[in-house]
Amino acid sequence: MGTSVYFNNQNASREQILIEDMIIESIKNHGIDIYYIPRDSQSSLDELFGDDPVKSFTQAYPMEAYLESSNDFEGNSEFFSKFGLEIQKSARMAIARRTFEQNLPTDLRNLPKEGDLIWMPVQQKLLEIRRVEEEKNFFQAGKLAPYMFGLNIETFKYNGELINTGIEAIDKVCENNAYSVEYTMTAGGVGSFNNSEIVYQGASLASATAKGYVTSWDKPTRLLKIRNIKGEFVAGTLVRGVNSSAAWTLSSGNTQENATDPYEDNVRIETEADSILDFTETNPFGEP
Repeated sequence: MGTSVYFNNQNASREQILIEDMIIESIKNHGIDIYYIPRDSQSSLDELFGDDPVKSFTQAYPMEAYLESSNDFEGNSEFFSKFGLEIQKSARMAIARRTFEQNLPTDLRNLPKEGDLIWMPVQQKLLEIRRVEEEKNFFQAGKLAPYMFGLNIETFKYNGELINTGIEAIDKVCENNAYSVEYTMTAGGVGSFNNSEIVYQGASLASATAKGYVTSWDKPTRLLKIRNIKGEFVAGTLVRGVNSSAAWTLSSGNTQENATDPYEDNVRIETEADSILDFTETNPFGEP
């Protein structure tokens, strides 16, 4: 064998620690601050489609990372496909293994996972991890555990997930894009609802017939916007806030109107369809 047993020692633990320290120091000096947001689930995994139908993101952990794609996003960018305009912007990022383990509880994550989110405060970008690469080096010093993780990330496509991390800049992504219904409350209620708190109808939250998260509350106009709704809010029934203890009787609201989209036309289409089709028939689209 031609290599030196003194310098080319594959079991040199001190050299392994030195290499890892240098990687962490380099990321601290040339990296960026991010928030790592692990994905949680409010339902069981869909075995057929291999997806989590009710994803939620309720925790954010600060750490440093190195953005390898320093100039701009990569990928196909904006292009027209058979499904219309698609925007595919991806980037590459590296996180030191020791940094990841120190900032996240070990019972929550031992390594980054696909589907988790990355928030970049300076760039104001929310990105989703699409692929995790554990072998970012050739382990020249013989270390079996990776020194760092390589992440392939792309812009997050919001699809109604619950984002409630307690960090206002991150949670606004949900507040500004989630499907929200605007309800009018009857005068004479008590208290004021807090943004992002849970509201419900029923004897208690555990037995609630309907519940959701507050997007906004305007007390002078008595307009309450609710997102991530489960169940159906009924007029003439009290709506209670879990944290604020506010209680107001619901007066009216149309579940077909998306309060966060000024260009939605659900109600207009429904109104025009009702004037054309007679839905009291057994088969309004064809012969009986």
